[in-house]
Amino acid sequence: MIRKMINFRVWFIYLMLLPAYALTNTDKTEKITLNATQDTSIIILPKDQMKHQLKNYSAGGKPSLVCSDIGSMFFVVFDTFEIFEELKILNPKQIVSVEISLYCLQPESKTPQQIIARRVLLPWKEGKQKFSSADKNDLTFNSCLHRSLTWNKPPAQAMLKGIDGDRPSDYNGSEDISHRIDALVKIEELEQRYVWKGNLITSAFQFWLINPDYNYGHLFALRDGSEKVKFASKEHPNPKFHPTLTIFYKKN
Repeated sequence: MIRKMINFRVWFIYLMLLPAYALTNTDKTEKITLNATQDTSIIILPKDQMKHQLKNYSAGGKPSLVCSDIGSMFFVVFDTFEIFEELKILNPKQIVSVEISLYCLQPESKTPQQIIARRVLLPWKEGKQKFSSADKNDLTFNSCLHRSLTWNKPPAQAMLKGIDGDRPSDYNGSEDISHRIDALVKIEELEQRYVWKGNLITSAFQFWLINPDYNYGHLFALRDGSEKVKFASKEHPNPKFHPTLTIFYKKN
Protein backbone atom coordinates (compact mmCIF):
# COMPACT_ATOMS: atom_id res chain seq x y z
CA MET A 1 0.00 0.00 0.00
CA ILE A 2 2.79 2.40 0.95
CA ARG A 3 4.68 1.52 -2.25
CA LYS A 4 1.58 2.28 -4.34
CA MET A 5 1.18 5.63 -2.58
CA ILE A 6 4.81 6.53 -3.31
CA ASN A 7 4.47 5.55 -6.97
CA PHE A 8 1.28 7.60 -7.24
CA ARG A 9 2.99 10.67 -5.76
CA VAL A 10 6.00 10.30 -8.09
CA TRP A 11 3.74 10.12 -11.15
CA PHE A 12 1.64 13.03 -9.87
CA ILE A 13 4.73 15.23 -9.44
CA TYR A 14 6.05 14.16 -12.86
CA LEU A 15 2.80 15.04 -14.60
CA MET A 16 2.63 18.39 -12.81
CA LEU A 17 6.19 19.34 -13.79
CA LEU A 18 6.06 18.10 -17.39
CA PRO A 19 4.20 21.14 -18.84
CA ALA A 20 6.55 23.52 -17.05
CA TYR A 21 9.58 21.65 -18.41
CA ALA A 22 8.16 21.68 -21.92
CA LEU A 23 7.48 25.43 -21.70
CA THR A 24 10.98 26.13 -20.40
CA ASN A 25 12.54 24.06 -23.14
CA THR A 26 10.51 25.90 -25.79
CA ASP A 27 11.63 29.31 -24.53
CA LYS A 28 15.30 28.38 -24.53
CA THR A 29 17.43 30.91 -26.42
CA GLU A 30 19.75 29.55 -29.12
CA LYS A 31 22.41 31.42 -31.09
CA ILE A 32 23.97 31.23 -34.53
CA THR A 33 26.95 33.18 -35.92
CA LEU A 34 27.23 34.13 -39.60
CA ASN A 35 29.95 35.67 -41.76
CA ALA A 36 29.41 38.74 -43.93
CA THR A 37 28.26 38.04 -47.48
CA GLN A 38 29.30 41.39 -48.96
CA ASP A 39 31.38 44.37 -47.81
CA THR A 40 33.20 47.32 -49.33
CA SER A 41 34.50 50.81 -48.60
CA ILE A 42 33.97 54.09 -50.43
CA ILE A 43 37.36 55.77 -50.31
CA ILE A 44 37.34 59.57 -50.17
CA LEU A 45 40.74 61.14 -50.77
CA PRO A 46 41.87 64.72 -50.04
CA LYS A 47 40.87 67.14 -52.82
CA ASP A 48 44.46 67.61 -53.97
CA GLN A 49 44.59 63.87 -54.71
CA MET A 50 41.24 63.71 -56.52
CA LYS A 51 42.43 64.64 -60.02
CA HIS A 52 40.68 61.69 -61.66
CA GLN A 53 37.25 61.50 -60.10
CA LEU A 54 35.99 59.12 -62.76
CA LYS A 55 38.45 56.54 -61.49
CA ASN A 56 37.30 53.78 -59.18
CA TYR A 57 37.95 54.55 -55.54
CA SER A 58 35.80 51.78 -54.15
CA ALA A 59 37.72 49.19 -52.18
CA GLY A 60 35.76 45.98 -52.59
CA GLY A 61 37.80 42.80 -52.35
CA LYS A 62 40.42 44.36 -50.07
CA PRO A 63 41.47 42.91 -46.67
CA SER A 64 40.32 45.99 -44.76
CA LEU A 65 37.32 48.31 -44.41
CA VAL A 66 37.93 51.98 -43.69
CA CYS A 67 36.17 55.09 -42.42
CA SER A 68 37.73 58.53 -41.98
CA ASP A 69 37.05 62.10 -40.95
CA ILE A 70 36.98 63.28 -44.58
CA GLY A 71 34.13 60.96 -45.56
CA SER A 72 35.40 57.46 -46.25
CA MET A 73 32.88 54.88 -45.07
CA PHE A 74 32.10 51.21 -45.48
CA PHE A 75 29.17 48.85 -45.95
CA VAL A 76 28.55 45.35 -44.59
CA VAL A 77 25.72 42.95 -45.46
CA PHE A 78 24.80 39.67 -43.76
CA ASP A 79 22.37 37.67 -45.90
CA THR A 80 20.06 36.02 -43.38
CA PHE A 81 17.35 34.70 -45.72
CA GLU A 82 18.58 31.10 -45.98
CA ILE A 83 19.50 30.71 -42.31
CA PHE A 84 16.10 32.04 -41.22
CA GLU A 85 14.49 29.45 -43.50
CA GLU A 86 16.76 26.66 -42.26
CA LEU A 87 16.20 27.42 -38.58
CA LYS A 88 12.48 28.04 -39.12
CA ILE A 89 12.71 31.57 -37.77
CA LEU A 90 9.40 32.80 -39.16
CA ASN A 91 8.23 35.33 -36.59
CA PRO A 92 10.18 38.51 -35.69
CA LYS A 93 9.46 37.79 -32.02
CA GLN A 94 11.70 34.71 -32.28
CA ILE A 95 14.68 37.03 -32.79
CA VAL A 96 15.76 37.95 -29.26
CA SER A 97 18.80 40.07 -30.11
CA VAL A 98 21.41 40.59 -32.82
CA GLU A 99 25.07 41.65 -32.64
CA ILE A 100 27.39 42.84 -35.42
CA SER A 101 31.06 42.27 -34.59
CA LEU A 102 34.00 43.90 -36.40
CA TYR A 103 37.71 43.46 -35.72
CA CYS A 104 39.65 46.73 -35.47
CA LEU A 105 42.99 46.58 -37.27
CA GLN A 106 44.27 50.13 -37.04
CA PRO A 107 43.02 53.32 -35.48
CA GLU A 108 45.56 55.97 -36.47
CA SER A 109 45.18 57.87 -33.22
CA LYS A 110 45.15 57.17 -29.50
CA THR A 111 42.07 59.40 -29.22
CA PRO A 112 38.80 57.39 -29.06
CA GLN A 113 36.86 57.38 -32.34
CA GLN A 114 33.07 56.90 -32.48
CA ILE A 115 31.75 54.69 -35.29
CA ILE A 116 28.03 54.75 -36.10
CA ALA A 117 25.89 52.21 -37.96
CA ARG A 118 22.97 53.25 -40.17
CA ARG A 119 20.70 51.11 -42.36
CA VAL A 120 21.40 51.27 -46.09
CA LEU A 121 18.24 51.99 -48.09
CA LEU A 122 19.48 51.32 -51.63
CA PRO A 123 21.14 48.24 -53.19
CA TRP A 124 24.88 48.24 -53.92
CA LYS A 125 27.74 45.98 -55.00
CA GLU A 126 31.34 45.67 -53.92
CA GLY A 127 33.35 46.99 -56.88
CA LYS A 128 37.12 46.60 -57.13
CA GLN A 129 39.91 48.96 -56.18
CA LYS A 130 42.00 49.35 -59.33
CA PHE A 131 42.41 53.11 -59.96
CA SER A 132 41.32 52.89 -63.59
CA SER A 133 38.05 53.55 -65.38
CA ALA A 134 35.22 52.19 -63.27
CA ASP A 135 33.26 49.20 -64.49
CA LYS A 136 29.52 49.47 -64.91
CA ASN A 137 27.73 49.28 -61.53
CA ASP A 138 30.90 49.74 -59.47
CA LEU A 139 30.90 52.23 -56.59
CA THR A 140 32.94 55.30 -57.55
CA PHE A 141 33.80 58.59 -55.86
CA ASN A 142 31.72 60.96 -57.96
CA SER A 143 28.78 58.76 -58.96
CA CYS A 144 28.84 55.98 -56.35
CA LEU A 145 27.00 53.58 -58.63
CA HIS A 146 25.05 50.71 -57.15
CA ARG A 147 23.57 48.33 -59.67
CA SER A 148 22.13 50.62 -62.36
CA LEU A 149 21.42 53.64 -60.14
CA THR A 150 23.53 56.33 -58.50
CA TRP A 151 23.36 57.33 -54.87
CA ASN A 152 20.97 60.23 -54.44
CA LYS A 153 23.66 62.28 -52.75
CA PRO A 154 27.21 60.93 -53.31
CA PRO A 155 28.75 59.31 -51.45
CA ALA A 156 25.63 57.82 -49.86
CA GLN A 157 24.80 60.62 -47.44
CA ALA A 158 21.17 61.61 -48.03
CA MET A 159 19.35 61.46 -44.69
CA LEU A 160 15.76 62.69 -44.34
CA LYS A 161 14.30 62.80 -40.85
CA GLY A 162 11.69 60.10 -40.37
CA ILE A 163 13.20 57.78 -43.00
CA ASP A 164 14.72 55.13 -40.75
CA GLY A 165 14.36 51.84 -42.63
CA ASP A 166 11.36 50.66 -40.61
CA ARG A 167 8.95 50.60 -43.58
CA PRO A 168 9.14 49.15 -47.10
CA SER A 169 8.44 52.64 -48.47
CA ASP A 170 11.73 53.86 -46.94
CA TYR A 171 13.70 51.72 -49.39
CA ASN A 172 14.57 52.20 -53.08
CA GLY A 173 13.47 55.82 -52.89
CA SER A 174 14.96 59.27 -52.37
CA GLU A 175 17.20 58.45 -49.42
CA ASP A 176 20.48 56.53 -49.44
CA ILE A 177 20.79 55.68 -45.75
CA SER A 178 18.56 56.01 -42.71
CA HIS A 179 18.41 59.23 -40.71
CA ARG A 180 18.41 57.36 -37.41
CA ILE A 181 21.56 55.77 -36.02
CA ASP A 182 21.05 52.10 -35.14
CA ALA A 183 24.14 51.81 -32.93
CA LEU A 184 27.31 53.62 -31.91
CA VAL A 185 30.58 52.18 -30.63
CA LYS A 186 33.63 53.96 -29.25
CA ILE A 187 36.89 52.61 -30.70
CA GLU A 188 39.73 52.92 -28.22
CA GLU A 189 42.22 50.14 -29.00
CA LEU A 190 43.35 48.20 -32.03
CA GLU A 191 43.52 44.43 -32.48
CA GLN A 192 40.26 43.61 -30.77
CA ARG A 193 36.61 43.09 -31.66
CA TYR A 194 33.92 45.72 -31.21
CA VAL A 195 30.20 44.95 -31.16
CA TRP A 196 27.29 47.03 -32.48
CA LYS A 197 24.10 45.87 -30.77
CA GLY A 198 20.89 47.03 -29.12
CA ASN A 199 17.19 47.29 -29.84
CA LEU A 200 17.60 49.07 -33.18
CA ILE A 201 20.14 46.60 -34.58
CA THR A 202 17.80 43.80 -33.53
CA SER A 203 14.75 45.50 -35.03
CA ALA A 204 16.59 45.89 -38.34
CA PHE A 205 16.93 42.13 -38.69
CA GLN A 206 13.39 41.58 -37.44
CA PHE A 207 12.22 43.86 -40.26
CA TRP A 208 14.45 42.13 -42.81
CA LEU A 209 13.06 38.75 -41.73
CA ILE A 210 9.68 39.85 -43.10
CA ASN A 211 11.17 41.97 -45.92
CA PRO A 212 14.34 40.13 -47.05
CA ASP A 213 14.55 42.02 -50.35
CA TYR A 214 15.39 45.21 -48.45
CA ASN A 215 18.36 43.83 -46.54
CA TYR A 216 21.07 46.10 -47.92
CA GLY A 217 22.99 45.95 -44.65
CA HIS A 218 24.50 48.77 -42.61
CA LEU A 219 26.77 51.68 -43.37
CA PHE A 220 29.57 52.36 -40.86
CA ALA A 221 31.02 55.85 -40.61
CA LEU A 222 32.98 58.10 -38.28
CA ARG A 223 30.72 60.27 -36.13
CA ASP A 224 33.03 61.96 -33.71
CA GLY A 225 36.69 61.54 -34.48
CA SER A 226 39.58 62.94 -36.45
CA GLU A 227 41.49 59.94 -37.75
CA LYS A 228 41.14 56.99 -40.10
CA VAL A 229 39.99 53.67 -38.60
CA LYS A 230 40.43 50.30 -40.31
CA PHE A 231 38.57 47.05 -39.71
CA ALA A 232 39.11 43.57 -41.13
CA SER A 233 36.92 42.72 -44.12
CA LYS A 234 35.61 39.31 -45.17
CA GLU A 235 38.66 39.07 -47.47
CA HIS A 236 41.16 39.39 -44.62
CA PRO A 237 43.64 36.45 -44.70
CA ASN A 238 42.85 35.55 -41.08
CA PRO A 239 39.27 34.16 -40.89
CA LYS A 240 39.19 34.89 -37.15
CA PHE A 241 39.07 38.61 -37.98
CA HIS A 242 36.17 38.49 -40.46
CA PRO A 243 32.96 40.48 -39.77
CA THR A 244 30.38 38.34 -37.96
CA LEU A 245 26.70 38.50 -37.10
CA THR A 246 25.38 36.68 -34.04
CA ILE A 247 21.64 36.04 -33.83
CA PHE A 248 20.06 35.02 -30.52
CA TYR A 249 16.71 33.38 -31.23
CA LYS A 250 13.98 31.12 -29.92
CA LYS A 251 12.90 28.00 -31.76
CA ASN A 252 9.49 28.00 -33.37
